[in-house]
Amino acid sequence: MKSMLGSTGLHEDKLFSNLEIDNDSLDGIEFFSCKFIKSSFQYASFSNCLFEDCLFEQCNLSLADIAQSKFVETEFDKSKLTGINWSQAKGIFSVHFNACLLNDNIFTGMKLAKFIFKDCDLHDALFTDTNLKHALFSNCDLQGCQFENSDLSFSDFSTSKNYFIDAKRNKLYKTKFSLPEAASLLKNFNIILT
Repeated sequence: MKSMLGSTGLHEDKLFSNLEIDNDSLDGIEFFSCKFIKSSFQYASFSNCLFEDCLFEQCNLSLADIAQSKFVETEFDKSKLTGINWSQAKGIFSVHFNACLLNDNIFTGMKLAKFIFKDCDLHDALFTDTNLKHALFSNCDLQGCQFENSDLSFSDFSTSKNYFIDAKRNKLYKTKFSLPEAASLLKNFNIILT
C-alpha cells in the first residue's frame, strides 16, 4: 500500500481510503488538502513530512513516529492516536482533535494556546512545560493525565472529567472548572473534609 503514496513527492487534493502503512516509513512527503479515511499507520515513521489542511478520519496512528514532521490545519476525527510524542513535530503545530483516543501522548514544551481538545480520551497524557493558555478541554476524559509546569491560565476544563491538576506545579489563573469534578483540586491542600 505504501506504493500508493510513493517514497517521496507531493500529493494534493487526494483521497486515501483503507491504507495499511503499518511499520513503514514515509520520508519527506508533502500532503495538501488530502483525506485519509479508515487507514492504519501503526508504528509508522513520518520523517520530515508535511500535512497541510488534511483530514484523518477513523484512522489508527498508534505509536507513530512523527519526527520533524509538520502539521498545519490538520484534523483528526474519531482516530486512535495512542503513544504519540507530538513534541517531536516541527514548526507551527495547528491540529484539531475531535473524538480521538489520545492516551499516553506527550505534549512537552509545546505552544498550545487556544488549542481545542473535543470529546477526547487523554488517559495518562503528559503536558510538561506546555503553554495551554485559553485552551479548551471539551468533554474530555483526563484520567491519569499529568500537567507539569504548564500555563493553564484561562483554560476551560468545565465539561471534562477525571482530572487532577497540581496547583503548586502549574499556573492556574482564571482557569474554569465545574463541580463535582473541581473537588479533585482540594487534593492540593493538606485538609480533611468531613
